Amino acid sequence: MKQLTKDDYIQSVYRVTLYIEQNYSEELTLESLARVAGFSKYHFHRIFKTVVGESLGSHIRRVRLARSTSKFMMKQKITDIALESGYETNASFSKAFKKQFGMSPKSFSTKVKSTKGVTMLKPKFITLNPLDVLYVRKTGDYNKSCGEAWEVLMKFAYTQKIKHKKNLMGKEAIAIGIGHDNPSVTNEEELRCDACISWDDKSVKPIGEIASKTIAGGDYVMFLHRGSYDGLKETYSQIGDWIVESGVILRDEPMFEKYLNRDPRRTKPENLRTEIYVPLII
Repeated sequence: MKQLTKDDYIQSVYRVTLYIEQNYSEELTLESLARVAGFSKYHFHRIFKTVVGESLGSHIRRVRLARSTSKFMMKQKITDIALESGYETNASFSKAFKKQFGMSPKSFSTKVKSTKGVTMLKPKFITLNPLDVLYVRKTGDYNKSCGEAWEVLMKFAYTQKIKHKKNLMGKEAIAIGIGHDNPSVTNEEELRCDACISWDDKSVKPIGEIASKTIAGGDYVMFLHRGSYDGLKETYSQIGDWIVESGVILRDEPMFEKYLNRDPRRTKPENLRTEIYVPLII
């Protein structure tokens, strides 16, 4: 029998975390998730906690609640949001939401819908093709975790180039960042950040912390952020205002950022350009 390595365990758990994010509103049992990982259910929950740093149940709850926050911008009823988030009752959803974010769903809804007036951003509606990416996930304060994720991913990319002559960062490469959690309500140690690069050469195999997934194609609205990444928080605030005011319907996929500068470290902050994509149902 093949001896499993640390990389094998990490890859298996990454398959499960991606599966949870894509199927969070469904019933997720220990048995079904253990099958996704390819482990015995008697050992899987321990392996998961070792790799992710939290129990399987806690992780599922956190993903469900994090994905629920964007739904409040679409003026949905709290009961409907609860059901779509995998909770059988409004009461159980409200209890879990308040425990996670420190406020009731009703208070959060009021906060989200209190818009600040007309935004200065110009929306551009666009249709994208699905995009296969390699990615690294880190958890914690976005200012730190995102940098750590990119460091690991770039080290892998350049190792592939030097050792195996595989150029993952060629001129056509696309660099994308995904922040899965709202830093306004989520504890900073729980924020999930994915650093992603397009994955055209499938002869490059994910190993260890390097995982693969597909960013969904479809209809999006795109906003261009000009300037330092430090100003992204204000841009996202304006995007939230625009969503509420325009009444668009969001698709159940995460927003993502596309970085247009080849090397941000060698670019003046005022010259940085970032496209922010918001998935829509049109």
